[in-house]
Amino acid sequence: MTEQEKRTEAPSCVSTDELQIRIRELEKEIARLHTQIKEQRYGLTWLDVPEAFETESENKIPILEEVKEKAIDTSPNNETPPHIIIEGDNYHALTCLNYTHRGKIDVIYIDPPYNTGNDGFTYKDKRFLKEFPDGSPVPKEHPLRHSYWLSFMSKRLELAKNLLSDKGVIFISIDDNEQANLKLLCDRVFGEENFTGQLIIKTATDNNPSQINTEHEYMLVYCKQKQSQGNWERQSQSAKRILEKYKELRKDSLSNSEIQKELRKWIKENKKDLPQVTHYNNVDEKGVYSSSGNSSNPHPGGYMYDIIHPITHKPVPKPKNGWRWPLTTFQAYNNMHEIEWGKDETTQPHVKKRLETSTEYLRTMIYEDNRGTTIALSEIFEGKKIFDNPKPQNILSRIIDFSSSKFSTILDFFAGSGTTLHATMKLNAEDGGHRQCILVQQREGDNNICENVTYERNRRVMCGYTNAKGEQVEGLGGRLKYYRTAFVGKNASHNATDADRVELAHKAGYLLSMGENTLEEIEHTDTCQFFADNKENATIYTAIFFTENYAKLPEFVAKIEKLQASVETKDTLSLPQFNVYIFCWGTPDIFESEFDDLRGIALKAIPQPILDVYKSINQ
Repeated sequence: MTEQEKRTEAPSCVSTDELQIRIRELEKEIARLHTQIKEQRYGLTWLDVPEAFETESENKIPILEEVKEKAIDTSPNNETPPHIIIEGDNYHALTCLNYTHRGKIDVIYIDPPYNTGNDGFTYKDKRFLKEFPDGSPVPKEHPLRHSYWLSFMSKRLELAKNLLSDKGVIFISIDDNEQANLKLLCDRVFGEENFTGQLIIKTATDNNPSQINTEHEYMLVYCKQKQSQGNWERQSQSAKRILEKYKELRKDSLSNSEIQKELRKWIKENKKDLPQVTHYNNVDEKGVYSSSGNSSNPHPGGYMYDIIHPITHKPVPKPKNGWRWPLTTFQAYNNMHEIEWGKDETTQPHVKKRLETSTEYLRTMIYEDNRGTTIALSEIFEGKKIFDNPKPQNILSRIIDFSSSKFSTILDFFAGSGTTLHATMKLNAEDGGHRQCILVQQREGDNNICENVTYERNRRVMCGYTNAKGEQVEGLGGRLKYYRTAFVGKNASHNATDADRVELAHKAGYLLSMGENTLEEIEHTDTCQFFADNKENATIYTAIFFTENYAKLPEFVAKIEKLQASVETKDTLSLPQFNVYIFCWGTPDIFESEFDDLRGIALKAIPQPILDVYKSINQ
């Protein structure tokens, strides 16, 4: 064999035909990238590496199945919506959520792999699946390290964007390894104009020898439509603490001057823990307030006098730039005793700022010693360390509080130890909110993190637990539903056959119920399923007729009529709503006459709308 023949001989492990196929695929990819580079003058360009999944999931249609034995209900009145945990690959879970929650998520927080080279990030390169069927870890020196990570993240962020409501926002934790790439990727996915800011999370000092010891991570923030967002502000948490101390002092029957003296002393002692509001230390008969009224007026004369000091009865000099308030507004405040006057006319009067209305804003610098977070998580598991580097619950509560309402839906599809749900439950307990949280976490090999850590942590937080000291910690309460991703049919959505459609219709019940947020299953037969938003006082129902045996349809309608009649006999303020899904090959209009005698019916078709959503994702 000549040297030329040796150089051109294909490796023994790969046939010549397979090698030629790979070469053609790479040539197509290079041509695509060249076109992309020409069209995009500025931005991020990488080798988009196709990601492989299990053969079953790639050739079937994803659905959700409830694991009923893991359901939790500690809410006697069923007033709050159930939280949701989904066990499975987040790509498939996000695909399902694109049908159930498109445009419904208000806040997304994720803590994706940082791609440090030793954080366990594994990528399944579809081109080399035979050689690495379980994927291969991505070390720091891997030539496709950043391309793998960007390929992995871009697909998931595109799916996540679809889920955000018009006022939705996404927070993404990251460090220096991929921060720059993530910023450019998010500019592409969410739009540079929707970049809201970047938080700096200062953690414990990294004492590893290097040129610069890293003390922080980042959190990138993007809105779905930044122009739809109002200002983010909330009642000052420091102000709440000062108000609690004030109420405590009031119980001692002290005079206002004595309370003020004690309150100022306490604020001074706790100043480090009371940022931005330590100046709220004046007390009058109405409570605690802040004022700058004791500052000297730098311009004692030479201006128009239109305010008379109530003690000296002398005119107060107008500031050089004029008064902040019109005279009529100022006098109205004064009539309500809401003006802080100085000792005489040489000090400028100010409107009192009441502690109860004190607000604060989300600032770019946040400090949290993550060593304490790890200890706090181990306390929930009786002192056992069960997860490395959990996210701080306080920080997540803070960002959710600022960026959501009491009725928002929150999603975390890199759930890890489940901190986001813990933070949501704690926030609900503090302000009486009805926020609903959805977590997605995969098994990760033999260790089912979703079941053993994500679920178990929040089960304990919800129901109560015994900490490492043997003390009983009261649960935060609430409800929870647990689901797993599953697959039906023999073909992917874009190649679905009639047989695939029939099987999807039979198995789509939990997917449909989640889309309507009616998660309580109340009946399941061989032809239909019924769900309610809660069992005791339901106002919304989902009824699913999933069979081609239309001879059973009158029986299905009769069930709805009976259920509607039983609900209407209760003391309800409005008629119950029924979302009725019927298996059909076209639109459900042909079945309208079957429901003429019923009210509050919304007819919908299955399974084609599900397939249409899935197809749009894969285009």
